[in-house]
This record gives sequence, C-alpha cells and structure tokens, in this order.
Amino acid sequence: MTGEVEARLIALACSKPPKGHARWSLRLLEKHVALTEDIPDLDHSTIGRVLKKRNCALT
Repeated sequence: MTGEVEARLIALACSKPPKGHARWSLRLLEKHVALTEDIPDLDHSTIGRVLKKRNCALT
C-alpha cells in the first residue's frame, strides 16, 4: 500500500461520517472505500491495521 492510499484512507476516516451514522466503523469505511475510484478495495481488517499503524482512532 502506498503512502498516498494511506493518506486518502486516513482523510476519509477523519471526515464527517455519512448521513445516518454517528461515526465511522471499519465496515462502513470498507463500503465507502469500495465506492471510491482512487483507493483500491480494502477489507475492514486491513483498514484497521492502517489506522492503528498511524495511531488513528475511530471516535
């Protein structure tokens, strides 16, 4: 995974969650990553590892 992909993923995780959701979850991020053309499909466990590596917490 490139640094650019990690940065885009972190930016998404730090953004406002979609309407109807109080916060991002790993599975919700997984669904939105699949819809984003410039980020390759990632499963929720990979997303969790990336966020943990960068000390990003979903709150």
